[in-house]
Amino acid sequence: PRAMRLAKSLQTTASLFRSPLSQRIIAGMFVSLVAIEAILLVPSVQRRQGELLDQIEEVSTGKVRWIVTTYPTATGAELTQHLQQLQSDPMLQGILGGAVYDSEGNLVDTFGEPPELTTASARQDRNQIFTTSEGRRYDIAWTTTGIGEGMLPDLSENHWIVLRHNADDTQRALLFYMLRIGGLVLLIAAFITLAMMVLLSRLLITPILTLRRDLALAGETVACDNNAPEFASLRYQRQDELGEVIATFRQMYGQICAEIGDRKQAEATLRHQNHEMQQYIEQVDKVTAAATAVDGGTFDPASLDDVAQRDDQLGQLARMFQLMAASIERRETQLKQQLMELTIEIDQVKLQKQVAQITESDYFQEIQSELKHLQVDEFWQS
Repeated sequence: PRAMRLAKSLQTTASLFRSPLSQRIIAGMFVSLVAIEAILLVPSVQRRQGELLDQIEEVSTGKVRWIVTTYPTATGAELTQHLQQLQSDPMLQGILGGAVYDSEGNLVDTFGEPPELTTASARQDRNQIFTTSEGRRYDIAWTTTGIGEGMLPDLSENHWIVLRHNADDTQRALLFYMLRIGGLVLLIAAFITLAMMVLLSRLLITPILTLRRDLALAGETVACDNNAPEFASLRYQRQDELGEVIATFRQMYGQICAEIGDRKQAEATLRHQNHEMQQYIEQVDKVTAAATAVDGGTFDPASLDDVAQRDDQLGQLARMFQLMAASIERRETQLKQQLMELTIEIDQVKLQKQVAQITESDYFQEIQSELKHLQVDEFWQS
């Protein structure tokens, strides 16, 4: 079980790092921390460089002070010889050369690699870094009357002493210092980023991913017209912007479900009305067909019984149509009976007229007159 929990935790962490939002947050946070540390690193490197150069200057200043104190009346050439012996000192292996100037800035003597710092420049800045083809060089200037105390006003017996030091070791030390600080910065940035990622994953990333899955589930539910599912994001009860987004999602889903319910109700009502309209049109067609049947004499009143059962105007029309058709049928029957009786009367009158025409004709009168004088026995005997 512990291994399963660990595997699930690692899988969740990996999914967080695959998330575009997580990647942007991690990248932005890491770059911001590195940028801040880099900004702070610049003065730190400058301060470290100053510390390393101060160490060189401190050792050289002690030796130069000892020479000036030991040989207070030494000439410029003598000072050059004493200073040249410093190259063999194990503690001053960094001294590459030097120069001695008189109080007016004229060069008295040099030894080793001559320094580039002149007395005119030394009056403004008594130490200076130079970059040459051989490497980095650090020139330092002192006055014999004010060594270790800065530059004093020019005196007649005052000399300028300028020593050249090898600063390559300082450069390497700075490089190693920057690498150590940079590695430490990267470790701190990575640790803070991971710590913030764990915190943000609980406070922001995981709820957002859960809300995204719930949004997809809600869309699928609405598309498939399924029942409302259990949304995992609803378990986050928060009083912040993300909590407001989750509450808005819940409200939106409720509104969508309500709108869908109203739409279904409207569709059901429309289907019912459409069905009633179809029935109404079919029954209107029956009334129209009944009118045609009445005209053709084939109307059956029972064909309108289901229409006549309606309690609306169409039902009233069907009932009136049935009554009218029945009345028309009775009237037609009466008319036919009257026509038949009239026909019979007309035939009798016509027959009477024809008989009257025959009996009133001259030929019939003659025959009747002859019959009166004719003896029956004679007719049969003859």
